[in-house]
Amino acid sequence: MLPRSRIIAVLIIGLGAAMIAAGAFLPRLVSDDPKIPLDLPDTTYALRAENGVSTKLLPDGSREDAFGPIRRQFHGQLIPPADEKKVSVRLGTSTTRELPPEVMGTDPILELVDAAVWTFTVDRLSGQFLAPAMLTDQMAGVPLQVPVDGYWVKFPAGAGKETYPVFDDFLRRTVPAEFAGTEEIGGNEVLRYRQTIAPTNLATLYRSNLSQINVDDKTGFLMYQGTREWLVEPESGMVVDINEDLDLRWETREGERLRTLLRFTGGIDDQASAKLLQQALEVADTAPVRAWSIALLTIGAILAFGGVVGALRPEGHDRSGGRERPRGPQRENARARKRGTSAGNPARRP
Repeated sequence: MLPRSRIIAVLIIGLGAAMIAAGAFLPRLVSDDPKIPLDLPDTTYALRAENGVSTKLLPDGSREDAFGPIRRQFHGQLIPPADEKKVSVRLGTSTTRELPPEVMGTDPILELVDAAVWTFTVDRLSGQFLAPAMLTDQMAGVPLQVPVDGYWVKFPAGAGKETYPVFDDFLRRTVPAEFAGTEEIGGNEVLRYRQTIAPTNLATLYRSNLSQINVDDKTGFLMYQGTREWLVEPESGMVVDINEDLDLRWETREGERLRTLLRFTGGIDDQASAKLLQQALEVADTAPVRAWSIALLTIGAILAFGGVVGALRPEGHDRSGGRERPRGPQRENARARKRGTSAGNPARRP
């Protein structure tokens, strides 16, 4: 039967080995990366411009400029299919006029400037597009596949002070979002990125029911320019605020402005931005898996080493000289000789 000390040493070796195995496999079993949670609630980014200009469609099919408050909204919803690495997103975009309370909601056509639904798949960690998007223009009503790349509703987790290619739904392509500084919201640091859209004739990029109109026998092409700022919580890469200064108008080839589709300067209010930041911080607040893994590996190695030393230590050495103590019959003979010497009858030599 093994001595008790060796049994304890073997148990310590087993415990150390178990902790080493747990530390090695923990990062594979549990991820501490701030991915988009599959149970993330529907998220809405609502921007408002107090003094905006938008196009109003008249009964005879012509257009005129309308002045007043405007809302731009991005409503995101996670949908299947989704797995450990990717998730599908349905993003509804809309631009509406704020009408007087007595007529608000009575005729959606009077309020609506434009609306579309984008469906696409992104990487849960980086937010990068993984496949072409499906666009359904609510004004035209015809689904269309659009090649997409870069990022849109989510920046990469661990976002840094650099430039990212970010999608623009008017251009239907990316525009560099350049790092423009840091600021604090409620004691939390966020990163600001700025997109600058150079004047672009959208009619040369794609065809739509808005890309070209006729006004007083003049042909107007839809021009677009502006700036957009994104505020991003860096750990999660989640967008917590958006500010836009956009100008979409129809111009002749000579640059004459005929009508305005949208003149918008506004952003998300502070209260809504604070809620978006709180949601982003919850996504970023993941378990410190790497730290636990290192701790388990270190403690397990120490225990295993100590157990091996204990198991290999020789048994039966006295503390003074280290000579092997006699066992069994040899020990009994030694005791008998000792008793005989003590009684004055020394043991007979052979």
